[in-house]
Amino acid sequence: GRNVVRVSARDGGMVIPATDALITDAPDVALLLRFADCVPVLFYDPVQRVVGLAHAGWRGAAVGVVPATALAMATAFGSRPEDVWAGIGPAIGPRHYSVGDEVVEAIQATLPAGAPAATRRDGRWMMDLPAALEAQLRAVGVTQVEQSGLCTASRVDEWYSHRAEAGRTGRFGVLVMLRP
Repeated sequence: GRNVVRVSARDGGMVIPATDALITDAPDVALLLRFADCVPVLFYDPVQRVVGLAHAGWRGAAVGVVPATALAMATAFGSRPEDVWAGIGPAIGPRHYSVGDEVVEAIQATLPAGAPAATRRDGRWMMDLPAALEAQLRAVGVTQVEQSGLCTASRVDEWYSHRAEAGRTGRFGVLVMLRP
């Protein structure tokens, strides 16, 4: 989905169901989501002192959860996309993420012209979800984007991977918080 929730100090310690991204300007409020191949995207606006965290699998990417998070920061806190830094964390990489035509079509429809979401290899589509999310961010004006380059499926010794571990896996947490 693309449900972005604004979190305040009174929400601390709570689980917010049906949420795909969290944003806050409250210091000492930790935002936490869990992952196992989907893409964690962290946001930081040093000008307005705002942070955000989004969970983007292919379905979230197809409905634009990552650009929706950047736009929610703009609406809620006055963040300007050019001030926002976005970090794309460990996720399944294009060497391990085989998908069908429907996934490629859904993601490709969200990207600017000329930004491919997948490539063909051995007759299969291989999705580069981190690259697609970076293209989505740049399309809404976020120019400071860094990718970790870490593939969860190729490093199950360090990360959980739903695909590489055939669904029998845990989740790793990603946490972002403003310091006072």
